[in-house]
Amino acid sequence: MMKEVNTLRAEGCKCGNEWMEPVAPLQWNNTLYKSARSHARQMKQYNFFSHYGRRGENIAERIESFGYNWQVVGENIGKGQTNFKQVFQDWIDSETHCKMLMNANVEDMAVARVGRYWVQHFGRERE
Repeated sequence: MMKEVNTLRAEGCKCGNEWMEPVAPLQWNNTLYKSARSHARQMKQYNFFSHYGRRGENIAERIESFGYNWQVVGENIGKGQTNFKQVFQDWIDSETHCKMLMNANVEDMAVARVGRYWVQHFGRERE
């Protein structure tokens, strides 16, 4: 997953009608993995699909609850894809998800899958 995301970032790509210049690679972050996995589990358990938790928590609130001291955060979600290649292509084909993949302001990333739910978290911690 990291290789595919970082290859895309290194090459640049078209997100919607906008060309996104190459950007620096991301690194895996275990805290973001825990937050992504938690959100995917919650969506599966309660059968919903949203960027908000079932109590209305946004991405920043959910990531903070895992101790990630963020400066920048972002999230891609997917539902129903059977493998990473499929969800990755769906994210590239969606302008807003693609722009998150190409966001030069993030440094960290993690992806979690629980059942048919995918969650990708991005971040940059405060210095």
